[in-house]
Amino acid sequence: YVVTFFRVDPLWIVDISDPARPRIAGELEVPGWSTYIHPMGDRLLSIGVETNRVAVSLFDVAEPAKPALLNRVLLGNNYSWSEANYDEKAFTVLEKEGLVLVPYSGDTTDGWATRVQLIDLTTSNLVARGMIEHQLQPRRSAVHRERVLSLSGWELLSVNITNRDLPTVTGQ
Repeated sequence: YVVTFFRVDPLWIVDISDPARPRIAGELEVPGWSTYIHPMGDRLLSIGVETNRVAVSLFDVAEPAKPALLNRVLLGNNYSWSEANYDEKAFTVLEKEGLVLVPYSGDTTDGWATRVQLIDLTTSNLVARGMIEHQLQPRRSAVHRERVLSLSGWELLSVNITNRDLPTVTGQ
């Protein structure tokens, strides 16, 4: 799987069954670009940028000749930024839990925010859920003993996400 990092990013599926003659088996033009692709069998999950906003995308690549964008979640209103766009360790994909955690900063209807976005992940869909608010830009997050641990340069939060729409900080 290859992306080009253009403003409109073709997602190329390259057939390397004959290493002497690699060929593009399929192509999909996607607005923006991907900075990291996480393979999941016949699905790809990516993080990137679309129109100055962090974008999380889910692709179906079961048929290499016909890749498809299944869903996309954009973070922030007009502008957002995430460390995960240049460091994949900040992009937390928990397939078994059906959860993606994305730290980002961006403008919102309430002003500037620094948070971790919870995104439900299924084989065919992404759904933005609640957010974990931070004082400074969050950098990493992980699940431990049914809690999300979310780390910024200032704080470590322990968060109950039983209700993914309303995550509750239980320790700091």
